[in-house]
Amino acid sequence: MHQFKHFLTLILIALVLAAIGMDYLNAGWALLCGLVISLGLEHPWQAHCRKHSSLVLKASIVGLGFGLNIHVLADTAANTFLITVLSIALALICGFILMKLLCVQKETGHLISSGTAICGGSAIAAISQSIKADNEHTTVAVTVVFLLNLAGLYLFPYLGEVLNLTEFEFGLWAALAIHDTSSVVGAAAIFGDEALKVATTTKLARALWIIPLSIAYAIYARNGESKFSIPLFIVLFVLATIISYYFPAPSIYSVLYQIARVLLVIALFMMGLGISRHMLRNINMRPMLMGIILWLLLALSSLSLIKWLY
Repeated sequence: MHQFKHFLTLILIALVLAAIGMDYLNAGWALLCGLVISLGLEHPWQAHCRKHSSLVLKASIVGLGFGLNIHVLADTAANTFLITVLSIALALICGFILMKLLCVQKETGHLISSGTAICGGSAIAAISQSIKADNEHTTVAVTVVFLLNLAGLYLFPYLGEVLNLTEFEFGLWAALAIHDTSSVVGAAAIFGDEALKVATTTKLARALWIIPLSIAYAIYARNGESKFSIPLFIVLFVLATIISYYFPAPSIYSVLYQIARVLLVIALFMMGLGISRHMLRNINMRPMLMGIILWLLLALSSLSLIKWLY
């Protein structure tokens, strides 16, 4: 029976990958297909999919850099600096208040707040090292943020249409209000090419705030041994934008950009394959409630700031 399930899983995965190759799937559908397969068949590769989906996603982001140039990246980062700082500060302050009101365990609360404020799982991983959080607290925070990422990927494009947002507004809103880079890029790709470019540059510029936030948490936790580094994929993304500007080769960069779009869909499909029933059964409701309320506050406040400042 198990062998039949594994065989059926492989067939379904092959069909989905074929659909990706023929451009029948967008990021949202790819994630949903992976989720249905994983929860329905409980295949044995869930841990591997969770691990390797991150690598595929990072490769996709680097490839997307060939569709931009360094001046666009710098302009976007400069134009969104104020709103980024305001939204990060708001998320951290509201997260601290909610942590106290809902009696969420301190380490878990700080990790959910930082993951919501900056860039989901990457921020959680960095901050967990700064405050020396144990695996249980880190796992809870990652699970909460991951599930909200799934919701954001599907909800935000729909809400963007309902609210009649421009592609610039939507890309900026997605980068500010959706936790993880994967769902930001996936939602923006569904909404449009301009939204994708704005969301990617804004989110990656925002992700650099991991460094000062990690330092601040290390000081708060009195942990002088913590290490801080800029994620390599962000450096490579910036390098790709520089190369595309100073060494023009439109036909080559166009191909790399399209490959990156396919890799994005594959990464989200693998992410769906990585979700297990065990993960869903072990969610504590207080951290989940904190994550939902904090996410809603950030989504509403960031949209208000976008309408006010732009």
